[in-house]
Amino acid sequence: MGKSKMFLLILVSACIAIGLFWLNSDISAKKAQSFSVSTNLVQMSDENPDFAEWGKNFPEHLDMYMQMKDSTYTATNFAGSYPYSKLNRYPQLTMFWDGYAFKFDYNQNRSHYYSQIDQMETLRNNKEFLNSHGLTKFSGQPGACMNCHTGNLQNLVKKLGWVEFNTMKYWTIIKTMDGPDTVHGKKMGSTCADCHSPDDMSLRVTRPAAINSLVSRGFERDEKHGVKASRQEMRSLVCMQCHVEYYNQPTGKKVTIKAETNYQEIPDLKDGNRLVDQEVDGIELLYPWAMWKKGEPFRIEMFDDYYESVRESFPQDFIHATTKTPVIKIQHPEAELYSGSVHAANGVACADCHMPYKREGAKKVTNHFIASPLLDVGASCKTCHTQSEDYLKRQVFEIQTASAYDIRSAEYAVASLIKDITLLREEMAKLPEFAKIKDQQKRDQAISDAIKPALEMHRKSQIRADFMNAENSSGFHNPREAARISLQGVKYAKQGQELVVSIGAKYGIKIAPSNLGFEDLRKIAPNPVKINGKRYYEKPLQDNTPKELLELDQKIVPFDYQKINQASSGKTAQSPYYKAQ
Repeated sequence: MGKSKMFLLILVSACIAIGLFWLNSDISAKKAQSFSVSTNLVQMSDENPDFAEWGKNFPEHLDMYMQMKDSTYTATNFAGSYPYSKLNRYPQLTMFWDGYAFKFDYNQNRSHYYSQIDQMETLRNNKEFLNSHGLTKFSGQPGACMNCHTGNLQNLVKKLGWVEFNTMKYWTIIKTMDGPDTVHGKKMGSTCADCHSPDDMSLRVTRPAAINSLVSRGFERDEKHGVKASRQEMRSLVCMQCHVEYYNQPTGKKVTIKAETNYQEIPDLKDGNRLVDQEVDGIELLYPWAMWKKGEPFRIEMFDDYYESVRESFPQDFIHATTKTPVIKIQHPEAELYSGSVHAANGVACADCHMPYKREGAKKVTNHFIASPLLDVGASCKTCHTQSEDYLKRQVFEIQTASAYDIRSAEYAVASLIKDITLLREEMAKLPEFAKIKDQQKRDQAISDAIKPALEMHRKSQIRADFMNAENSSGFHNPREAARISLQGVKYAKQGQELVVSIGAKYGIKIAPSNLGFEDLRKIAPNPVKINGKRYYEKPLQDNTPKELLELDQKIVPFDYQKINQASSGKTAQSPYYKAQ
C-alpha cells in the first residue's frame, strides 16, 4: 500500500470516527431532552388544572402555550388575535343586535390564554352599563357563559351541579371559586385539563354540553374520554367543545342556586353583599345538533328545523328592538361549517392546521401555540400541499376575499331589511286601526301579527348572515357551504323586503326598498366606549379597527377587482395584513 493510499485510509477512518462520535453525542442529547420532558415532576389532577402546574411535566408545551399571551398584536385580513372592535369594522352588526348586549361590545377575540379574562372584562358582562343603555331587564350573564372560558369548569360543575352552574350568575360563580384573582385562579382560561386526561394525557372531551350534544348526534358516551372516538377524531372533537353554536335551553324545572343579595360585577363579596339560597327557573347549555347526525355534513337548514322544534320553550335569544323579530343569535360555529368541507372529507383535523406538529429535539410534538394557520403556512399547509407558501397564501386570500364579498352582501341585505321593517312598523302604528290600541305592547303585537311573514324572513336571513360573520374563517373552513349560506341570507332578506313592500301596499303605505352599503353603514359605526370620561378599553386592548382592514373592506362590496387583484399579487396577500407595535 502506497503512502497516498495509507493517508487516504487514515483520513476516511478519522472522518467516520468523528461522524460516529457526533451521532452518538446527538442521540445522547436528544435522549436527554426526551427524558427531561417525560419525567413526571408533579402529580397532575383535575382538582388542580393550572397550566403552570401541568406544564412542569411538559415544559416545551407550556412554552408554546405561553406564546399565546404575547400574540395579541397580529390581525389577519379577517381574524387573528388583535382585539379591535368588530362593531366598528362591521357597524351593520349594531343593527342586527339592537336590543341585545352584543350591540354595545363585540371585539375580535384574543387567544385561548385570555378566554376568561376577556369574558370578565367585556361590557356584555356589565349589568350596570347595559341597564343604563336601555337594556333595563338585563340582570347579568348566566354562568352558562363560562362553559368555554374557564379551565376550572369540571370542579365548578362538581361543586355546584350542572344545571345550577348554568343558571347561577356569572359573577356569583366567580365569587364562589377558590384561588387568587389571577390567571392561575379565577382568571384562568383554557388549560391542559380541558383536553387531556391527567392519567395518561390522552385526549378527552370535558364539557358536559359537548358530551350531551355529541351523544344526541349518535356518539357513544365514555366515562374517561367523554365520548368514544379515534385519536384523529379527538383532535377535532376537543375543539368542537366550544367552537360551535349553542344556546341556553330552559329546563322547565325550578332549581335552588346561590344568589347575591345585591348582584355586583366584581370578583369578591363586598359592601355587605352576601350569598343566599334562591329558587329560580333552571337553564341548561345545549348545542342545537339533534338534526345533525354523526357522519353527516352540517346544513344551515338544520338550525331552522331545530329551533322551530323547540320554539315553544325557546322562542328566541332576544326580541329585536325595532323590528320586534324573535332573533336567534349565532355564536361561533366553526365545527358546523367545517364538517362538510374537502379537508374534513379527507380526515384533516382542526389540530392538523391550527396546532401542526413541530420538532422538539428527538420528538415530534403538537404545537400548543394555537393560532391562525396563516402565521405558519409551512407547518400547517405544506405537510400535505406541495405548492410554494406564496401560492398557498394567495389561495387563502382569494377564498377569504370571495367569501367576504358574499358575507358582506348578506349583511348589507339584512341591514336593509331591518331598516325597511322598522319604517313599515312606524307607518303602520300611525294608522287608525293600530293607533287606537293604547297599550303599546298589544299594539306592537298586533302589528307583528300583520307583518309576520316579513319577520320570519328577517329571522332566517339574519341567522345566515350572523352565522357567517360569527364563524371565524371568513368562509375558508368550507367555501362552498359558506357561499350557499350567504346567498340564502341575501335571498331571504330580499324576499323580506318584497313582503314589506306588498304588506305596506295593502295598508296604503309606500315603501321603497333600501339598499345599504359600506359607505352608508360607516355613518353609524360606533365610537370607542367611555365610562366616566375614560376610554373603556386601554392598551393592549383596542376598540377601533385598523385602517388597513377598513380599506380592504371598502374594496370588497362593490368588488373593486383592480385593487383586489393588486392586493392579491402584492405583499398584503403574503403576510398578515396588520401588525401593531
